[in-house]
Amino acid sequence: MSASQVLHIVCPTQKRGFAACMSFCFVCLLAYGLASGARRDLSPGVVMFTACALAIVSVAAWALYRNFVFRDELYIASEGDLPPIELAFLLDEIRAVRLLPAPEAWSPEAKWEALGFGHGRIEIETATHRYHFGAGLDEQAANDTLERINGFCLAQRSVAVAA
Repeated sequence: MSASQVLHIVCPTQKRGFAACMSFCFVCLLAYGLASGARRDLSPGVVMFTACALAIVSVAAWALYRNFVFRDELYIASEGDLPPIELAFLLDEIRAVRLLPAPEAWSPEAKWEALGFGHGRIEIETATHRYHFGAGLDEQAANDTLERINGFCLAQRSVAVAA
């Protein structure tokens, strides 16, 4: 399979400062709480607080991962084998690709996106499911990526019709 028959897009990491700051504050606050609780006896309240604190630290670590390590990846091929990633499609599977509107600032989607848990605004529709792509892309980059995906799909379909 030639490189012209494959579209592989990897988004940049999100690097959202708000999520990093909040995660760091939570971890520091909980570390202080756990350290002061460790000096006391192991009463059920301290054990319950420790369990809740560990759950919150896990969420904070997940937010840091989503913001500084995670990169959204899309792979579209006109034929052949697909890599074992969630967003890997054969060209024939894709029905539509569209850019969703930006969420309103007060909506739950915008708040999740501010914390780094957004799914991206590019929607790829197949026969069975709708997938979201583009976490970490700003408005201009999302538009450019959408044009790149549509251009690839149109070019490959015109080559297939001509053949």
